[in-house]
Amino acid sequence: MFGHKGMSWHYICNNKKFISKLEVLREHKKSKQAMQFCVPEAYENYDFTIPPKETLENLCKQKALDLRANNDKIVIWYSGGCDSHYVLDIFLKNNIKVDEIHMVKSGFSNADYEIEKYAIPFVKKLNIKTVVHEPTLDYYEKRYVENEKQLGTANEYWHHFRLNNDFENLQHHDTEGVAHIFGKEKPTLCFVDGKWYVYMLDVDVTPQPHQINFFSDDPIVHSKQCHMLIQEIQLMKNQSDYNKVTWYHEDQNFWNRSIGRYQNSTFPLKEMMDDTFNNKDAEAIKQAPSHIVDAWQNKNKTLVEELGADVFNNGDPAIGTIGIFSKFYCLSEKSVKTVDELFPDGFKIQ
Repeated sequence: MFGHKGMSWHYICNNKKFISKLEVLREHKKSKQAMQFCVPEAYENYDFTIPPKETLENLCKQKALDLRANNDKIVIWYSGGCDSHYVLDIFLKNNIKVDEIHMVKSGFSNADYEIEKYAIPFVKKLNIKTVVHEPTLDYYEKRYVENEKQLGTANEYWHHFRLNNDFENLQHHDTEGVAHIFGKEKPTLCFVDGKWYVYMLDVDVTPQPHQINFFSDDPIVHSKQCHMLIQEIQLMKNQSDYNKVTWYHEDQNFWNRSIGRYQNSTFPLKEMMDDTFNNKDAEAIKQAPSHIVDAWQNKNKTLVEELGADVFNNGDPAIGTIGIFSKFYCLSEKSVKTVDELFPDGFKIQ
């Protein structure tokens, strides 16, 4: 079982191990040493060139059974999006017991439509204990205006306004004998010099101890997703568009359907980033008291002053930190590359 009790996903900089993105950025700034995003050790010797023969559904069923057998309690973190829904559905249709379902709201109704409209109504039908986490306005006040840490996040790479991630920080949850399962993550691929590679970005896979990233912790499951996606891309796309599927938002529906998240286009998709904020963040900001928004913006300005604008997307912490790459694992031949080896002139998808 991968990614549970050990610290599978983490950073290395200057021969030091980190979980917090801000801490590794601080070390990078001080030491001038390169940062690495490290994946579970099982990836290092896995042969990604051989597509698993089992169906994705059967692989996921076996993973669910293993998690159930090796833990006293199963907790699924559910958003109503297609990834966490697929995970929950694997447990439900195979009659594998789920002890609790946890959901997180932002505390601003305009931004919580996915949870309110899709997740909560669905979960209410299941007769499974449900926990809904939601920060109060007082929580925002203390965190942003009074500058109290509150729960805080485990990884610190998102600095958007909503404080959902604080409540997914497993430091504040029981983890002894408990499998905390998240619906992460879809495969990110690139096609370079006639070869396919899979890689991970830290901002996609939460590097916190005890979190189980259902799809990407296990290289077998992740490899299956990769080969399913490659098959569909090569069947349906021009080669000039191969790299657009997992890099550009307009192919999100194709991406999800290719890896079996759903069979039609009616499943509610999560909102994508616009040029300024996550759409849900923009809705929360409209609804929030202006003095709290001002205090949040001032905190982000302080981060830029400390770390520099170049470590944030578009120089803005509200859009998140620049992603750190894992190694690139080849699916066409048995080889592993670093980002610098594969892109000596800098990472650029074409």
